[in-house]
Amino acid sequence: MTQAGNKQVVFTLTAQCRDCYRCLRVCPVKAIRMRAGQAYVDPERCIACGTCIRECPQKAKTFRSDIDEAKKILECGGKIAVSIAPSYVTVYNEWQLKRLPSALRKLGFSYIGHTSVGAYHLACSSVSFIKDKGTDEIYISTACPAVVNYVERYAPDMVKKLIPLVSPMVAHGRILKEKLGVDTKVIFVGPCVAKKTELETAKNAEAVDLVLTFKELNEMFRMYGVDLARCEESDFDESPAGVAQLYPLSGGMLKTAGFDTDFL
Repeated sequence: MTQAGNKQVVFTLTAQCRDCYRCLRVCPVKAIRMRAGQAYVDPERCIACGTCIRECPQKAKTFRSDIDEAKKILECGGKIAVSIAPSYVTVYNEWQLKRLPSALRKLGFSYIGHTSVGAYHLACSSVSFIKDKGTDEIYISTACPAVVNYVERYAPDMVKKLIPLVSPMVAHGRILKEKLGVDTKVIFVGPCVAKKTELETAKNAEAVDLVLTFKELNEMFRMYGVDLARCEESDFDESPAGVAQLYPLSGGMLKTAGFDTDFL
């Protein structure tokens, strides 16, 4: 039995909750409430950061699975692109990385892309924006939806400090649809549960049709019988510019835009 309906991203598996209160203590925005002796996630307060999922010892906190939606998209055929977050290099080992594109094609994706392509454009645009506005100001990158969710809900006075640009995921989705055609379906795959909340706005949903985590992707490999060990080595259908693959790291946005930093 679950707490949530189809839309809520983070929720409680009530049958597994053991009233340890750990989720209440670790939630950074106090989005966990108690009802009938069990913890539940208040969707109005939750920023989908995933802290409770990571910290729950009973594995009672989880996130919405969009595997069924992904299957529907893949089974309909047509042009389907996948945008892979650069953190995929931390999920798969060296030999698996070389076979990942082939595994994705076996699932039904016709174009294998790097989200870093969008990250490069966003890094350059962010730096241009800061230069135009003045480098003595403080700005907040909008790459992380959990951060954006927090600012919009809990620090409204800082909203004006958010750089008015989309995330690399959305930017790459737009690039793919412009390149491959607006009828192309785009599925983003990354490590972050909060990415699912980005599709709650119409302008973002037009760029990306679905978000999956790496956990969901690996589950799909198992469901479809796709074994990386049996896939041939192959390449992505595009390459990110410069060092855009470093974008997720500390100082990565500046590094991607061509600045030397002490972080990397």
